[in-house]
Amino acid sequence: MEKLIILRMFFCFPLFGLLLPDAGILISNSPGHIPLTHVIIETSAIFCILICTAFIFYSKKREQSQADKTNEASYF
Repeated sequence: MEKLIILRMFFCFPLFGLLLPDAGILISNSPGHIPLTHVIIETSAIFCILICTAFIFYSKKREQSQADKTNEASYF
């Protein structure tokens, strides 16, 4: 689980590195355009971050539900 969290964190570094200059291009209204490779890399990084986040969320939810089941009192 910790490796997945670290992987998600390292997917964020190139995403921020590409989003900052691209946001500067959009805000400054310069005649430059955002390269297609930036768009592809940014969408794939966002997709990978979403997959990691969903997997972490569901595994923690499953662990919590299993812990709740073991803490229930049995009346048999």
